[in-house]
Amino acid sequence: MATLVDRKILVKVGGETVKAAADRERLARDIAAVVRMGAKVVVVHGAGPQITALAERLGVPSLFRGGRRVTDAAMLRAVAMAMCGEVATDLLAALLAAGVDALPFPAAAAGIVVGHKRPPKQVPGEAEPVDFGLVADVDSVQARHLLALWSAGLVPVLSSLVADAGGNLLNLNADTLVTALVPALGIDEVVLVTGVPGVFRRLDDPTTHLPLLSDTDLPGLVHSGAVQGGMVAKLEEVGNILRKGAQRVIITGYQDEGAMTAAVTDYPTMCTIVQRSAR
Repeated sequence: MATLVDRKILVKVGGETVKAAADRERLARDIAAVVRMGAKVVVVHGAGPQITALAERLGVPSLFRGGRRVTDAAMLRAVAMAMCGEVATDLLAALLAAGVDALPFPAAAAGIVVGHKRPPKQVPGEAEPVDFGLVADVDSVQARHLLALWSAGLVPVLSSLVADAGGNLLNLNADTLVTALVPALGIDEVVLVTGVPGVFRRLDDPTTHLPLLSDTDLPGLVHSGAVQGGMVAKLEEVGNILRKGAQRVIITGYQDEGAMTAAVTDYPTMCTIVQRSAR
């Protein structure tokens, strides 16, 4: 069996990728395989579609500005219910069934992540700075709590609900949580589980798949128009993660059995590995 002993791996999953039970179960089996090979794994999950669906059922309108959710008090309640209730417990069940000693909790727990309310911010497409409401920027990360869980053989599963210094809960974008955890934990690699199994010059043409990239390739891909749509934002996220110290980022889909395990053991199937260049 391949070994990943002492490798620190952060797995980020979006809410869309864990909506269906079969997808959660496949993800859990992949995580279980990586843990059995000795890696220290932390999972960060979003809950975008689940939040929107629950808010609609509660009669809370969803408002987005610059592609980001505006969070008032009513929406924050829906965020907490969907992230810490629906998605966290669904993931817990799948991971337990796969033999993973998972421990789900919000990033606010034990002051692991402390933030402050984001001030109004200028965003593309908006004439005036936008007040996103009860949304956080990160002030600090208490890595010792997560390191202690790893030492106990547990897999932390974090939702991106944080608190300020006064204990007031705030919504945090999952991407922002990832980039805060990478330097704090000394993460070696980040696996982004998405709806697309890697980077393609043309999504409708599998022959345009790009299996291996360097961080120095990313600006050219974006500026040339070689990648478009949601992948532009994804590559910007990859660049941020690598600048924070991760050695590589793996972009993989959620529909292929064992894709993540293959990628982290250097036998990639359908994924893209982006490596940090030598500094």
